Amino acid sequence: MAVQQAIACVDLENWLSEALQQRTRSFQDELGTTYAYLEGAYGGETLLLWLPRGTLGEVVSALLPHSFKGRMVLAIDASPGHAVPFARALYWVAPRRVLLVQPGHSGVGFRTPGQKEIAEGEWVPWSDERSARTLRVMAPTGVEYLETRCYPPCEAEPPHPDLPEIPGPHLLGFGWERGIPTYGLGLVGLSESLGALLSNWRLLKESGWKV
Repeated sequence: MAVQQAIACVDLENWLSEALQQRTRSFQDELGTTYAYLEGAYGGETLLLWLPRGTLGEVVSALLPHSFKGRMVLAIDASPGHAVPFARALYWVAPRRVLLVQPGHSGVGFRTPGQKEIAEGEWVPWSDERSARTLRVMAPTGVEYLETRCYPPCEAEPPHPDLPEIPGPHLLGFGWERGIPTYGLGLVGLSESLGALLSNWRLLKESGWKV
């Protein structure tokens, strides 16, 4: 039964990805990240939603109740949460803000202590003097990149006073280093949390969002 459910989830993910590509401006970059551009009403800004594989269905369902202003870009990560593809997404999208979707959490993440991996599976604090290991990674597209397993600390102001805090994702600092407000957003209760943030940022409108 578990295998059948996993296959069904993959099938749904693929179907949704294809549907978005047919109905939106979309593309896949050289590192395998798939982008779908959702256009809202005039007067907003560009918001990047960085999604782990397997979460597209839940994210799309969370978006449906909301009418937004500006542009929302869904970026489906083809890596296991690496910084190099994420940094490339920031280049392609040039967002005003970023939300990193975090499965298994409910709330918003806005700080992380930082960490580095010095040997396979051996993680130490970011301030540790030992060098982080570097991985040579083959993207699904066949392009290779080097992922240095060193993820800097970051601490920002909470983006909403009423949302519970969750541990910030390890990629948090890479957005802030580029001057882009970047937050983690739990997949549990995503629709409510996203609505609260969009309202706080004045990016909600009364009706209708389109693709």
